[in-house]
Amino acid sequence: MSFLAAKDLQVGYHKRIVVDNINMDLNKGEILCLLGPNGCGKSTILKTITNQIELLNGKMTVMDKDLNSISNGERAKYMSIVLTERIDPAMMTAGEVVALGRYPHTNYFGKLTDNDLRIIEESLICVNGMKLKNKQFKYLSDGEKQRILIARAICQESDIMVLDEPTSFLDIKYKVELLNIIKSLALKKSKTIIMSLHEIELASKIADKVLLIKDGKIYDYGAPEDIITDEAIREVYNLDSGYFNTTIGNIELPKIEEEAKIFVIGGGGKASRIYRALNRRGIAFNSGILFKNDMDYNISLKLSNKTIAEDEFVNIREEKLEEAKELIKNCDLVIDSAVSLAGIGKGNYDLIQFAIEEGKRVLSLRKEDIGLGLINYNTISPMIHDVVEYLRLVKN
Repeated sequence: MSFLAAKDLQVGYHKRIVVDNINMDLNKGEILCLLGPNGCGKSTILKTITNQIELLNGKMTVMDKDLNSISNGERAKYMSIVLTERIDPAMMTAGEVVALGRYPHTNYFGKLTDNDLRIIEESLICVNGMKLKNKQFKYLSDGEKQRILIARAICQESDIMVLDEPTSFLDIKYKVELLNIIKSLALKKSKTIIMSLHEIELASKIADKVLLIKDGKIYDYGAPEDIITDEAIREVYNLDSGYFNTTIGNIELPKIEEEAKIFVIGGGGKASRIYRALNRRGIAFNSGILFKNDMDYNISLKLSNKTIAEDEFVNIREEKLEEAKELIKNCDLVIDSAVSLAGIGKGNYDLIQFAIEEGKRVLSLRKEDIGLGLINYNTISPMIHDVVEYLRLVKN
């Protein structure tokens, strides 16, 4: 039996369906992320689950108990909520905001017991918020406020937590900190967590299950490693240009569709920043010879006109070298990203040597002198500047 299950849900407003045919099941301690473009219905689903708007059709159960059959007070013992709407608790301290989570459990007068106070403190400790306890909530940073609101939800002691875009407005430090807290709640306290996210790359790192939503329907549902694919993200978000690379979790802008006059010798992840710097300046390029398990390979496939690739864990074959040499013959400049020239990558030395013999200018980020008369740079930016200037002169 699933801990939390939804069957054939229809959600929306005033009998107008926003998302139809929602089916899902979660075990205790699992995290579900809702993904989809703005306006697809993520918040509508969450507000329906938390009974802020009326369920149009279908059934949602917790341990086989129909959620619609219980009162809001009883539901609050099952489920706590953290919404994106900013709250303004007047002159309340952070500790007092957290204490609000205890009121589903207090008596008629709302009096906090010693046990309530203990739970409030434990909740603050969970989010590393004890230093914030006596500070006025309205003066906290966005990240600190979000931690306090999470602490309030923990304090409620519900088995289910619902979070609407909890990472919105947060910088990278607070996003990482918050996601660590959420993961810890699922793993250590067996909280079942349902949340919406904008960041696709974060969902694949934290979610046990993902609900992909497109045009009022469920596009797919399952484990992120099974359903978050390049094709799925392109379709769900209607990406007509550019790419989301699910392998490495990056957005890439469209490649430059013109004849490539640059050849980049990449590998070992050393060329990815060069690819992006060239693409950003509107410069088309070819690249190789990249092993298919290399990070550069995934990015080159999206940004270069042509990628010369080799199988993993083998020496670069002669036919791949010849293919790369043909591209070098027809280019104006060669960029050496300082990839390894030893072991299975020793063919890269042959490519650099061939480029020099062909009279090509070879711009290199290599620190060591390999005796081939390369034009060396310490950083990428000045090298790319010189590439732009050289191509401008050649063009004129």
